Amino acid sequence: MDRIFFEGSSSDEFMRRLCSKISEIIESHKQTNQQEPEALLTRQAAADMLQISLPTLNNWTKAGILTPRYLGRRVYYKKSEIINSLNR
Repeated sequence: MDRIFFEGSSSDEFMRRLCSKISEIIESHKQTNQQEPEALLTRQAAADMLQISLPTLNNWTKAGILTPRYLGRRVYYKKSEIINSLNR
C-alpha cells in the first residue's frame, strides 16, 4: 500500500476536509437516486391512453412505433416513450 504525505495541513484539517467531501458525495448521490421511477403501462393502459385497440397497439409495436418492455411474460410500455412517439 502506498503512503501519501500531505504537507502544510494538520491531520485535523485533513480529516475535516475529507469528511466534508464525503458528505457532499453522499448528498449528491441521494439527490440523484430520489428521482421517480419511470411509469410503466400495461398493454391495456397504453391502448387506453392512445385511444386505440389492442390489435392496433400490437401493429404499432411490430412497426416499431412503440417499444415494448418485457418483465417475464408480461408486456409494458414506458409512458414517456408513448408521449414521445405521439410527437413524431
